[in-house]
Amino acid sequence: MSLSSEVESKSFRTFTLFIFVGLLIFSLVVSIFSSKYRVSVINYDNGLDLNYEGLQEVKNLSIWLVNDGDFEKFYFDNQNVENLEISKQLPNVINVNINLHQKMVVYTDFRDSSPEQRVLYKNLYSTVAVSEENLAHLVITNGPIDDGFYNEIVSFILTVGKYEIDLGKISMTFNGDTLVVNYSDTIIEAGKALDLSRKGSVVGYILEKDDCKGSVKILESSNEDIETLFNC
Repeated sequence: MSLSSEVESKSFRTFTLFIFVGLLIFSLVVSIFSSKYRVSVINYDNGLDLNYEGLQEVKNLSIWLVNDGDFEKFYFDNQNVENLEISKQLPNVINVNINLHQKMVVYTDFRDSSPEQRVLYKNLYSTVAVSEENLAHLVITNGPIDDGFYNEIVSFILTVGKYEIDLGKISMTFNGDTLVVNYSDTIIEAGKALDLSRKGSVVGYILEKDDCKGSVKILESSNEDIETLFNC
């Protein structure tokens, strides 16, 4: 092949590639602004106790540009929502799968003038309990409670939940100083509401073994051997 023919062939391939890329970009731009690819249908589970108004924010947006950031209002209105899984069904349908934060405990704070049962979520958001939940229960009889109290409670439940026990049978009381855990015929004094993740390991161990009845006290110790961390 002559040098001129090789140059012509290379130029033709470059031109063809340029035309292809140009058409691809043109088609994408056209589809972005096309009314055909505007969101008009949003599918979601409307059986949850949520404010769904924020989901409508993406209507009439280009389906190509919709992302999680477009649902900011929905997240703000529903703080018990952990995330949304969004799938697109061309040309105009958005499918939204709603994942909620895990419910951790039902609690009642009797320090309030009108105490009510509330559900505490994993992200520390709380809402009024609308029904009897199959969750651990907590009663606060006195205070004060530290700023990190509810975070400690969440850590405690997450840890205890790793053991083979029924969380719905756990009831706890906190009098402003000591956390007491009741489970069937076992009463465990867990001490101050501090380091509850580690104490949760002790409580889970005791309840799963189910050979320590009556009154149990968790000891304040840095020892890692669970068997040495409580008196049965």
